[in-house]
Amino acid sequence: MPFASKDGISTFAYILAVLFWVFFVLGVCFLSTVSKRRKNDRKYRQKGSFTFIRFFSNRPAQIFDTLLIVGLATVILSSIIRTMPGWITLPAVFISMFSLEMHGLFNGRNYEYVKEKNKS
Repeated sequence: MPFASKDGISTFAYILAVLFWVFFVLGVCFLSTVSKRRKNDRKYRQKGSFTFIRFFSNRPAQIFDTLLIVGLATVILSSIIRTMPGWITLPAVFISMFSLEMHGLFNGRNYEYVKEKNKS
C-alpha cells in the first residue's frame, strides 16, 4: 500500500493488504474449480465472446461495475490531489481491486454457467 507511510495509518494498510490477498487467493481457488467443471461439462454450450470487456450484464455485475468506476475515479483523484487523506485513498484502492475481481467474476462465463446450472 503506497499511501501507508504518509498519514501514520500503517496498521489499517496492513489489514487491507492482508484481506486483499486472502480473498484474492480464495477467489482464484474457487474460480479455478468452477472453470474446470464448466470446461468438462459437455451439456454446457461454450460461447466465443471475450467476456472481460462486458459491463453491467446482470444485477450483481451492475453493482460491482459501479463500484469499480467510483473506486477508480477516487484513486485517480487522490493521485492528482495529493492532499486527499489516506482514510479515503486506501479503501478506494481496496474497493477498486476487489470490484475489478468481482467484475471479472459476474460478467464472465463461469457465473453464467453456475446461474444456468442452478435453474435446472
